[in-house]
Amino acid sequence: MEPAEVEFLAEKEQITIVPNFSENKLYLISGEFGPFNPSMQTRVPLWLAINLRQRQKCHIVPPDWLNVGQNSAQLTEWLIIQDSYLPLHLNLPPVSLVQIT
Repeated sequence: MEPAEVEFLAEKEQITIVPNFSENKLYLISGEFGPFNPSMQTRVPLWLAINLRQRQKCHIVPPDWLNVGQNSAQLTEWLIIQDSYLPLHLNLPPVSLVQIT
């Protein structure tokens, strides 16, 4: 897969945002999102969250798997039990790169 294809697929991932505007549900081809109320969390696709953030309409809530503390704990657990499999989030690298940039 090309990097652009991976990024396209990662942008469909649902994430949590905290909007700073009021709006009823948005009816889009990819689904219904909202309602949007200030200071109330709602889940939207990553592409919509990035668009709203660029227009300063929301704050993106980082997913738990992007938390350094949780990842450090998971790494420590993995080092203790090296023979086991620890599940990681499927879109970890692409989603984290899209959110950071």
